[in-house]
Amino acid sequence: SYRRFRTNLKLSMDALSSKVFLVTSGSAKDGKTSTAVNLATSFISENKKVLLIDVNFWRPKLHTVFPKIQPEGLNGGEPSEFGLSTLLNGLCQHQEVIRPSGIDGLDVIDAGPLPSNPADLLGSAKMQQMLKQQRENYDYVIVDGPPVLLVSDVKALAKHVDASVLIFNAGFTRRGAALRTIRELRDVNAEVGGCVLFGVKSMKGGYFSEQFKSYQEYQKAQLAQSI
Repeated sequence: SYRRFRTNLKLSMDALSSKVFLVTSGSAKDGKTSTAVNLATSFISENKKVLLIDVNFWRPKLHTVFPKIQPEGLNGGEPSEFGLSTLLNGLCQHQEVIRPSGIDGLDVIDAGPLPSNPADLLGSAKMQQMLKQQRENYDYVIVDGPPVLLVSDVKALAKHVDASVLIFNAGFTRRGAALRTIRELRDVNAEVGGCVLFGVKSMKGGYFSEQFKSYQEYQKAQLAQSI
């Protein structure tokens, strides 16, 4: 499913110029961090170099998904004292916040400490310049952002990326909330690259169940031919 998502995203955008994607949602816990991480790893499977940035200062997650390697006795899952917030505030340099994820080809920038001025930082010229610089160093830059309907600052950030990908959860997202999320971004002329329906449950005899069964049978046939 994530490989199909990657392909659809590339086909819907200019493959040469579209390199920076914001992954966001209407509300919290819709699955945007999971989607951002899996989209990044799907690009890596094509031998691409990817940078994953956590811009959710309020509820950062990437430091738990990719714990920083710490000296013995220290917890690697704790938030870093350096991150995007300290970089944008001029307290450190790029090389101090970009770190390896533990997966070849994937680097990470943690959110850093919660700043007093998150709106100013996300919409700043420094943020725009940072994204512009990193698009030269990486094949793709994936930005894991805060929810659109909870934090209005993300709309300023959306104008600095090539496209935004919206995550809607089949179990939680209301139709009205989904439409409002799209409208909020379009109101600021942000490019919406597409939407992902997350957390869909396959029903017995339903479309997704049949599709997955067909995929498994197809893979078995392919493997048998290659032996």
